[in-house]
Amino acid sequence: MASQPTAESTTGTVMQSFSWIFYQRPARGLKTSEKIDYQNCVKSNCGANFTAAGIPPSLSLDKILQNETASPCSISDLLNYLRYIEHSPEHLEFYLWHEDYTKRFEALSAEEKARSPIWTFNKAATPAVGYGSAVSTLRSNSTVSRGSSFDDKDNLSSYNSKKPSLVSEEFSAQPFRAEISRIIARYIAPNGARELNISSRDREATMQALSYTTHPSAVMNLKVDCDNYLRHQSHPNFIRWVIANCTTPRMNFAYSLSISLLFLAIVVSLFLTLSSAPRAWRLFGALLWSLGVVILVCAWKGICLVLMAMGHRRLLEPWEIKFEDIEDDKSMAASSFDDALPDSWDDAPWMQRDKKKAWLSRVFGETVPVEDDQVRRLQDVILLQSLGLAVLGTLPFIAVFLPIPKGHLI
Repeated sequence: MASQPTAESTTGTVMQSFSWIFYQRPARGLKTSEKIDYQNCVKSNCGANFTAAGIPPSLSLDKILQNETASPCSISDLLNYLRYIEHSPEHLEFYLWHEDYTKRFEALSAEEKARSPIWTFNKAATPAVGYGSAVSTLRSNSTVSRGSSFDDKDNLSSYNSKKPSLVSEEFSAQPFRAEISRIIARYIAPNGARELNISSRDREATMQALSYTTHPSAVMNLKVDCDNYLRHQSHPNFIRWVIANCTTPRMNFAYSLSISLLFLAIVVSLFLTLSSAPRAWRLFGALLWSLGVVILVCAWKGICLVLMAMGHRRLLEPWEIKFEDIEDDKSMAASSFDDALPDSWDDAPWMQRDKKKAWLSRVFGETVPVEDDQVRRLQDVILLQSLGLAVLGTLPFIAVFLPIPKGHLI
C-alpha cells in the first residue's frame, strides 16, 4: 500500500516547484571564509563534491571533469574560460595532470613504486645520499621564461647533462623523474610557463618533497590548492558566464534597446494622457514599458531574448571563430594544454581580427545551439524571473498614467 504524503513532503514539493522564483546565479569571487587549508582538507576530504550555491548538481565541477556535460559547459569550454576570461588555466591543467599521473603511477609494478615512497608534509625529510644536491639541481634547472612550451628540450637536456654528477643513481632511477622535472619547470618554478599562484613556503616544501620522491603525494598540497581554487572561484564564475548566451557587444545593444523602449513608453504614455484618446490606449505605453523591463533584466543577466526565441542559441566567442586570413589560428576545440598563451588578450590574432569587424557583425554574429539541457533550463528560469519583474514593474506605471483624466491638450 502506497504511503500517504505528509504535510512536510507536500510543502517541500510545492516550494521546489516554485524555487525558480528565488533562483540566483552563483556569486562572484572567492570569500576568505571559504578558503580551505590543504593539510586539513587532505585529512578530512573536506573539498570533495563542494558546489557553490546556485549551481545545480548536474553542472557541478565533478560532472564537468567527468565529461558528463555538453556545450557550452564541457571541459573544453571550462578550459576556454580559464584561458581567455580568467587567464588562469594552470589550475585546471595541473589538476588534470595530477589525476592522470596518479593513475599511471598506481599502474606501475610494486618494485618501481617502492623507489618512490609516499610523502607526508607533516614530517621532516630524511633524504638519502644525493637528494640534498637534487634540490638545487631541480631548482636551478626549473626556471623557464613565461610562454615556453611544456616540453622544453633545452631545459630538459640541461637537466639530464647535470644528472650524472649531481644526482645519485637512486634518485635518477625513480619513475617519471624526467616528467616531474618538466612539471616543476612549468608549474612550480618561479616564472614558469604556467606558474601556480603559491607561496614561497609551499614552493620550498614541494621542492623538498620532489627531491625525495616522485610519488603523487609529493604534490598533493598543490593539487588540493588547485581543487580549492576551481571549486570556490573559477567554477562559480564559469557557470555565471555559461548561462549568458550573448557577447558584450550584443549585451550593450540590448541595454540600449531596453532604455530606448522605456523612454519611448514614457513619451507615448504622456502623449496619450495629454490627448483626447481613450484611456485604454495608454496600455500601449505600458506594453512598451514591460517589454523594456524584460529586455533590461535579461541583458543584466547576459540573456538575449531573440537568441532564446531562436531555440536556445548563443553567440560564438571570438576565439571560437576560425578566420581564413589567420594562418596560425588555434580554436579551443583543437588546442592543447601545451599551447603558449598570448602575451595579453589584445595580442591574440583572433581578437585583432574580431576588432576589425563591423559593429553590426559583432552584435549579430554567428550562433550555435545551447546543447546542455540544464543550461537551457537555467536560461528559462531567468526569462521567467524577468517576465515576473516586468509585470511587477508595469503595475506602478499603469497606476500612474491610467487614472489621469484626458488632457484634451493635443
